[in-house]
Amino acid sequence: MFAKNLSSGVKRLSQALMLGGLLLATSGCERKPEAGAAQEDVSAAPVQAVNAAAANAYSEEYWQAGQAQVIDAQAATQALDRAVTQLLMVPTEDHLESAKLAWLDAHREFSAALPFIKVAFAPSPLQQQGQDLLMALNSWPVQAGYLDTVPGYSTSGIVNDTAIELTLANLRKQHRLTAHEEASTGFHALEIMLWGPTGERSADQFAESSGGEEPKAQASNRRRELTRLITQGISEDMSQLANRWPVTANDLSRYYLAREPVARLQWIRSAHVDLLRDEILPRVPESSESDVESGLAANSKQALLAILRNLQVAWLPGEGSGLADMLLDQHQAAALAETFGLLEARLLKMEDPIELAEPAELQRSRQQVEKLLGLISGDTKVPAREEDMTPVSVTLPEE
Repeated sequence: MFAKNLSSGVKRLSQALMLGGLLLATSGCERKPEAGAAQEDVSAAPVQAVNAAAANAYSEEYWQAGQAQVIDAQAATQALDRAVTQLLMVPTEDHLESAKLAWLDAHREFSAALPFIKVAFAPSPLQQQGQDLLMALNSWPVQAGYLDTVPGYSTSGIVNDTAIELTLANLRKQHRLTAHEEASTGFHALEIMLWGPTGERSADQFAESSGGEEPKAQASNRRRELTRLITQGISEDMSQLANRWPVTANDLSRYYLAREPVARLQWIRSAHVDLLRDEILPRVPESSESDVESGLAANSKQALLAILRNLQVAWLPGEGSGLADMLLDQHQAAALAETFGLLEARLLKMEDPIELAEPAELQRSRQQVEKLLGLISGDTKVPAREEDMTPVSVTLPEE
């Protein structure tokens, strides 16, 4: 199971969600939420036999667990900022490798926070803010030539376009300006800068140049500044999110806590359904020709596992009660646990990035994600297995 391999941040989530003693059950299934971001009227779908006090305790602990994960992600992005600063000060291969490792850690921690971020920005007044945040931090795929020199185009990219003044404000304006793959902020733009457009970046490409107006020297210095600014943007965005999260901030949390406890559970469920459909399924390519997230960093599998681990802990914490106890029947919960386990086992066997996997394995993975969707939404009904059915002895009256 995923829980055996949890990171420290995910372990804290598991502890936060171990609400032992909450005897919760539901005997009904709900309609599937409509496509798009989680809506504020999700409580309209019936939830039967859920104890309101238990739902309140769970939903409050879930928000606190989200805060812990966001703080972990913030700390990882700050470490990334320090590593990139060190690289730019002393551009050695060791420092480049340290910056890459810091990127991998920060991206995984951010990915693990996505189940919580989706819940936080589910309210209608916050949905656009949530979309803007995710687009700024995690837009992909990225067109390498929009940022830097690529083979056959020696003057391509922002590093060579001196008409673009390098400021963070300008980078945010350039981000996805005319096409969705024209990313100039976020993790995957920084991935291009650290690994290079072809995955062959060397540390000397970050060396400061004293060549003045000579194009190659200008490009080298602009590459340094572009890398610094993209990193700064990631750090700023994560810090702003962390500052908005606490209950005392009365910002993100007030919409969530204003809902009735049972409605919060519906909110979480709907956000998780959206996450599976809109974030996780697209990350599992339909073929080896598809775009994948974190292809250069060979991190698409690990990012996907980080999201799935927090989803699993929320629904099936291992100890205490989770969402499966409250919103699914026992047969659905058992099928959910089995599907999480099968998907993990399949992903762990794949290469990273997962686009290198066999097409048949990718297809099976997508089918398992779709099964998770059906089970978590409550749409998939699971009949009792024959071995789980209690035989009934019928004694016929004597004639």
